Amino acid sequence: MYGRSELKSSRTVYLFALFCVLGWESSAAETDVFEGMFQIHGFLTQAYVKTTENQFFGDSQDGSFDFRELGINASYRMSPKIMLAAQILSRKAGEMYDGSLDLDYAHFDYTLHMNEDDRIGFVLGRSKNTFGFYNDTRDVAATRPGIFMPQAIYWDRVRNMVLSSDGGQLYGETQSETHLFQLRLIGGTTPIDENVENTYLNPNLNPKMDNDGITLGGRLLYEWDGGRFRLAFSTASLTLDAKTDLFPPGKIKIDYRVLSAQYNNGPWSLTMEYMEEPIDYKDFNGLLDVADTTVDGYYFQGNYRLDADWELFARYEESHYNKHDKEGKKSSAILGPPEHTFFSELWTLGILWEPTEQLMLRAEFSQIEGAIFLSNLENTPGTTERDWNLFSLLASYSF
Repeated sequence: MYGRSELKSSRTVYLFALFCVLGWESSAAETDVFEGMFQIHGFLTQAYVKTTENQFFGDSQDGSFDFRELGINASYRMSPKIMLAAQILSRKAGEMYDGSLDLDYAHFDYTLHMNEDDRIGFVLGRSKNTFGFYNDTRDVAATRPGIFMPQAIYWDRVRNMVLSSDGGQLYGETQSETHLFQLRLIGGTTPIDENVENTYLNPNLNPKMDNDGITLGGRLLYEWDGGRFRLAFSTASLTLDAKTDLFPPGKIKIDYRVLSAQYNNGPWSLTMEYMEEPIDYKDFNGLLDVADTTVDGYYFQGNYRLDADWELFARYEESHYNKHDKEGKKSSAILGPPEHTFFSELWTLGILWEPTEQLMLRAEFSQIEGAIFLSNLENTPGTTERDWNLFSLLASYSF
C-alpha cells in the first residue's frame, strides 16, 4: 500500500532490517555463484529532524526520528539483452508514509539493439520515472543532493504520484565521441494516495481520486565529456478523477515539466532545475475554476568536494503556487489560506562525510520563509508559521 497504511508495521520493518543485514552477509557469495549476473544491494537510512515552527517529517518541533528508509533490491541478468530487477522499500516519513513494505519497482528490461555506440530497449512492469536528475534514485540517500530532495522540484507530499508507474518504458541512447544523447518515454498508471488527494484538494472536502487513463511522459538527456556538462528536459501529463463530499465529481489535469542543467569540474558541481506544473480543474460544476494555476519552482545548488571523504554544499530554492503571484497575495484572497502557504523560499547549508565506502553521514541547516511544501497530514491548513528553521542529521549505510 502506498502512503499511510491502516496496518501498523513496526515489527515488519525490524524483520525487514534483519533481512537486509543477512542479505549483505550472503550477497557476495551469491554473486560469485552467478558470476556477477545476480546482484543484491540494499540501504538503511535514519534521520533526525528539528524545526523551530511547523511539522516536517513527524513531530519535528520536539525533534523527530520519524524519517527512515530501508530498501533491498536484486537484479538478475539472464543474458546480455535481458535483465530482471526488483526492490522492496520501507519508508517512514512522519504522517505522510507509515513504513509499510512496498514493491518499489519490479520490471523486465529487454535490449532490442546494442553496439559500442547505441542502445535501444524497453522496460515492462513497475518502473521508476526518470524526471529531472534525481527522481528515479530519490529513495537512496547516497544519490540525493541532500538529506531532503529540493522541495521546489521534488515535493515529498506527492512523491508516489511522480516516483513510479505501472506500464512500459521505451529507451534509447547514442554516443558520438564526447556527446551522449538519451531518450526515455513512459506510459502507465501512477499510484494515487491520500497525500496526493489532500494536496490537490482541501482535506476538509474528504477527496478521493483515481487515474483517468494513463500517465504519459519522458526525458531527453544530453551529456558532454563524460558528464562534465548535463542538460535534460522532462515532461509528464496525467488526469485524475476526483470526488468530494461537497462538490459534484470532476477531473484534475496535471502537466509536469522540468528543465535541468549541471556542470561538473574537478571538486566543483553546479546544478539548476526549474519546474512548471499547470493544473486545470474541470467540471465540479465550475466551482473550482478559480483554482486553476501554474505552479513553478527552481533551485540552484553548488557542491564542493573538500577531499575524498568530505563535501560541502549550499542550495537556494523557491516555489510558488501561482507563477504570476510570487508572494501568494492573489491566491490567498481567492482561496482563503494565508499568503505564506502559497510560496516558499529556502536557504540550505550542508556537509557530508563518508568515513567508509558504505557509511554516509550528513548535517544540514535551512532557513525558510513560506510553507507551500508542508503536508496537510502533518499541519492543519491555515495554522502554519511563515518563518521557520530546519536542522537535520542523517546516517545511511548501503551494501
